[in-house]
Amino acid sequence: MKAKIAPKPEIVLLYQQEKIKNGDKLPEILEQMGIRWKAVTQQELCFTTGELAEYRRKEDGERQELQQIPQIPAMAMGGIAGKRLDQLLNALNREQIDLPVKMVITPHNESWVFGELIEEVRKEHELFLAMERLKRLSMRAQTLENEEAQQLVKLAKDALARMRGRENKQPDREELENLADRLENLF
Repeated sequence: MKAKIAPKPEIVLLYQQEKIKNGDKLPEILEQMGIRWKAVTQQELCFTTGELAEYRRKEDGERQELQQIPQIPAMAMGGIAGKRLDQLLNALNREQIDLPVKMVITPHNESWVFGELIEEVRKEHELFLAMERLKRLSMRAQTLENEEAQQLVKLAKDALARMRGRENKQPDREELENLADRLENLF
């Protein structure tokens, strides 16, 4: 017999939504969908994601100050999945609400300090964008018939292959962007 796990209540945590285009429409969308939401203040960034979503009890005691205060709007969605998540994301697209950092609250990231989670997701997003740019440019450069282009394509393929690996030699965003810039200069 399978144990049934009760789904988490739906909630959206919003940080700096007032800084995004059409961000004032976001609370209205959430309310129309019956999704509870909370605006997270800069002072609350030191709480865990689970505490802010009310999935975990708030711990007593001193909070550690964040090394870096996120300066980017973010949205964390808890208890929202499948068609319901699609509906929310489609509504954001319809209203042209483009949040740079969107994430789903998971059992793993509930224990993360919210401000640190925003920064981590932002960095991952930037790395992904750099990887996609490098892929596009290396595909275009394959048609160029000069030695420099072929050498850069080889370096790009190597860097992209290392992205898939688990070893410590994974490229960082700067390496990917440097290769992409060098490829772009060939066009």
